[in-house]
Order: sequence, then structure tokens, then C-alpha cells
Amino acid sequence: MKPNFTLAPIFCADMIFQAGKPVYLFGTCLKKKEIRVRIAGQVHKFKTSETEFCFELPEMPYTKEPFDFEVVSGWQTVTIKDCLVGDVFIACGQGNMAYPLRNTFETRVKENPYIRFFEVPKRPYANAGLEFPLFFPAGKPQWRACAFESAMTFSAVGYLISQKLAAELNVPIGIISCNLPDTSVFSWSSMSELVQNTTTQKYLNYYRTEMAKYKTLDEYADLYNRQLPRAIQYFNDFQILEKQNIPASRVLEEANKQHPDAVLPMGLKHYNRPAGSFETMLKTIVPFTIKAVLYYQGESDLANHDLYEEAFKTLVKSWRRVFQDPGLPFFVVQIPGYDYPGQSEMAASLVRDAQRKCISSLNGVYLSSAVDLGQDNDLHPKEKNALSERLANVILEKIYRRGKNSMSPAFYSYQSSDRQFVIFTEFNNLNLVSHSNRYLGFKISYDGETFVDAHDITLSNNQIILFNNRKIKEIRYAFQNFPHCDIYTTNDLPLLPFRIVVE
Repeated sequence: MKPNFTLAPIFCADMIFQAGKPVYLFGTCLKKKEIRVRIAGQVHKFKTSETEFCFELPEMPYTKEPFDFEVVSGWQTVTIKDCLVGDVFIACGQGNMAYPLRNTFETRVKENPYIRFFEVPKRPYANAGLEFPLFFPAGKPQWRACAFESAMTFSAVGYLISQKLAAELNVPIGIISCNLPDTSVFSWSSMSELVQNTTTQKYLNYYRTEMAKYKTLDEYADLYNRQLPRAIQYFNDFQILEKQNIPASRVLEEANKQHPDAVLPMGLKHYNRPAGSFETMLKTIVPFTIKAVLYYQGESDLANHDLYEEAFKTLVKSWRRVFQDPGLPFFVVQIPGYDYPGQSEMAASLVRDAQRKCISSLNGVYLSSAVDLGQDNDLHPKEKNALSERLANVILEKIYRRGKNSMSPAFYSYQSSDRQFVIFTEFNNLNLVSHSNRYLGFKISYDGETFVDAHDITLSNNQIILFNNRKIKEIRYAFQNFPHCDIYTTNDLPLLPFRIVVE
């Protein structure tokens, strides 16, 4: 007999509900069926009208006492056991957010039954698990309590942040890992928002141009199916080469030599098609109620750095709409230093600068930087503790009002005169210091083309003063793919890279 309803996969044993916000229960169903929900000592009745349902339940307080809830319709009863109510975060992004704990230097796992993990299956397109089960295993997603086995295969950043938050807050913490390596910011935004933005439509036009190369959809699908095994082998071999501690340029050169034709065609199955990851991954957990979003992505958008700021703001807008939470906070990681072979010297810095421009305390978007934590020859640095500590501290300050000055200082404005150039910073009120005592990393141009090192520099509280007798046209700090970061706050947070083009 066909079931009256099927709950979305995220509703399963060991789950954590978000405290203090309305609970949305959703899934698929038959039309005109009564569904009863028994939860927290109450019974709620609903009537379905379409083949999908989304019911709003009252908010619940934090609880570490496990409980069951029951959904009943006619002959059908589904019981979800061992639930908790706490704070739930989505950890979204590409390879560095997906990077599992087992590949880091962290070998100890602190087991905690009040920390729970949920992994959204990695799917570049809807039927990937059926067509290529070897590459995209079709295992059923489930919530898992934090133990050695569940933690070691989970996002390292997600695990480390959950430990810090659980220890500081003493409430259950849920982390939903929703990430896919090599994905673009455009793949994580909704199509409805992308088409409304004139800037992001440039990416849509690129997609349409690529699709126009194929006479039929079958022609595209045949090419994709042939190329996918080659592309995955290229990706795996690239990661193996990275572990051999050789320069990034040689890694890229060797990987391209081994797999010269391992290129996936852009189209309906490509993981970076507009709204691709949004449709096939994120929407499987929408509109599950969450506390905030942790977002670590950007390395795949170097070629679209000029579109990144608007694309990310579009992502924020689309997520807040589908999660029905107009104030949903976003905590962004500024991408780490890396050589980025084959790219211009400033490619990564332009993405970092776009990420910096997205920061808005009024709009609930915050940033933590990994620019000084990268490795020149490894796109996925193994050391994740320092970054996770920084990101957790920003979350604790901005959501829970614990601590202060947790964000890195960033360029705010400047004043210039005949003898000096004063740079003002924001987001961190602590004094700035030079780790080398030589104020390294600053470049000056007097003609807008040729750059020289700046030497006559001093720091005054949280201001930077350059003494100079010539008219400056441009100033850059740490504005390279793998920069030397020398200026920090007294609580050891790096000054964010910036460039100033003097009007």
C-alpha cells in the first residue's frame, strides 16, 4: 500500500531540532490526507492539499533529554527516536569545507552524544547516485552522534567548530554538512535570484552559450558520461600529487600531463551549472530550521572574481528566502593563501577582496580569514584548528555576545596629504602590530602600473601611516595569491588583504 506521507530524509533518529524558532516538518504525501504530529507532549493536526507538505510546529526550548516524536496518518505511523533540541548550523562550501577530519593533523576525537552530524549526499545532479553509484554512493543520509567513526569522515571544520560551541554553550549542537568540492558560488544560489540580478546574468549567459554547442540533450549527456570517470580520476590524482610536497605548478603540470582530456562539459549535469548544488543538494534540507550558515568557498571562482560580490549577495538572499528566515546569519571564510598555478598573481586576492566587501554587521554577514593559514603547494591545508577557532569565536561574539574583537581588521577608508597617507581599519579595535617589525607586504605605485615595496610605515593604534613625498596612485597589502601576511592585531588576527586605488 502506498504510504500517505514520507518525511524528508533529514527527519530521522538522533536528529537535532533548532531551539527557539518555529519547526518546519516537510516531505511528500498523498492529497487530502490528515496527518497528526505528536511532539513535546502536544498533538498537531494538518490536512494535505498537494503532493508535498510543509507544516509549521511551535518552537521548542533547548533540551539534552532525548525524546521521540511521532507522525501518524491513517494506518501509517513513523516514530523518530532520540531527538534533541539545540543549535543547528549548515557547513557549506567546496573542498576545504568538505575536507574530512581523518586527513588533518587532528587524530583525537572527543566523543559527545550532544553533538550530532548530518551529511547531505554529494550529488552534482539529481540522478547521479543511480547512474554512477561507484562515484556517488547512494547510502541513506542519517544523523550520527559525535564518535570516532562519524567524526573522522565528517567535515574537519564542522567537527572542530561543534566541539568549541558545545563546550562554550553547553547546549546540543547539530552540524549539517552540505558541500561539494570544486563548486562555484553560482551553483549554490537559486535560479530565481540569479536571473533577477543583472551582474549574475553574465554567468547565465555563459551557461547558455555552452549549452548551445550541443544539438540535443542526449549529445551532451553522452559526452558528460564519457568524461566523468576521467575527471574524477584527474581529481583523485591531483590530490595524491599534492601530498607529495612538490610545488603547486608542478602538481598542475603533472596532473594535466596524466589526464590531458579530463574536462567535464558545462551543462545540465555539471556541478557548476547555475543553481546546480542548490537544486540537487541544498533543497533536500529546505526549509529545516537552522541557527546560521558557515560558508567556505571561493577557490573555484577566480575567473569570475568581478561577479563574486553580487553572486554571494544573491546566494544570501536566496537562502534566507527558502529557509524562511530573513535574518539568517552567514559566517564566511576568506579563502587561504595558495599559489594557484595558471592564474594571474592577483586572482585569489580579487576574490578575497570581493568576500571582504560582503561583510555587513547590519545584514548579518561576518568573515573570518584563512589567508595566512594556507600552503603555497596545497590547496587544502591540513591544519584546520586555527581557522576553526577563529570562526567559532566570531560565531560566539556575533550570535551569543561572548567575547569581542573576534573579526580580522579590514580596510575602511583613507586620508592623504603631501607627506603622509593614513589608512583606517574597521571590525577590530585592537592595536595593529608587525610580526616582523619591518611592516612587510605593502606595495606602492606612483604610475598605476609599476609597484615597489613600501618601507616608511608606522602603526598607530589601529591605523596605518605611510610617509611619502610623492603622489600615490595605488597601495596594496598582501594582495597576492600566496601573500606574506605581516600585520596582525594584538589578539593575533591578520589584517585582511586590500588594495586602494587613489581617485
